[in-house]
Amino acid sequence: MSLETLHTDARRAALLLRRVPAHLAARLCGVDSALALAMQEWLTAPPEPDAKVPEAFTHGVGTACFALVKISVTRPLVFWAGLAAIPSFPILLALRWI
Repeated sequence: MSLETLHTDARRAALLLRRVPAHLAARLCGVDSALALAMQEWLTAPPEPDAKVPEAFTHGVGTACFALVKISVTRPLVFWAGLAAIPSFPILLALRWI
């Protein structure tokens, strides 16, 4: 295995890991993964002077998904801590009462 192959595999893995928050937000909100990935792409693109948020991101269930994707882009630690807190909170409550 050459160094170039290792670099290509690492780059592919890094690209897949960057998509994980968008896929999780899409599953939590019941939105298509393509829409969530488009939200992530729009948020990470260089800002344009007169850019407005697309309509699909601001109406219906897309708004909750857009909020989650925005948190994952701007504050990734808060996003991951929140996702870890959701299943751990009932466990902590159960342990406290036992």
